[in-house]
Amino acid sequence: MKYCHTCQRDTIHNEIIKQKPSKFGKSKKEQFKAFLSGFFGGVASPLGASLDLVERYVVCSECGTKRLENHGDEFQ
Repeated sequence: MKYCHTCQRDTIHNEIIKQKPSKFGKSKKEQFKAFLSGFFGGVASPLGASLDLVERYVVCSECGTKRLENHGDEFQ
């Protein structure tokens, strides 16, 4: 249960994890750069590498309002 500012009451919220958009382009060269960046980032920090690539949203089950909530150390 969380407070929804749209409904103006406590409602049930669901959590959604989405992948952040890539900062690299769609060409094969840019995709290769993205792969190398992810590979070497994962080697340096195996636990924190994938968390840099996701965003956490909470969605109100009543009205469907989606709010970005990247709180905590794992999302910074």
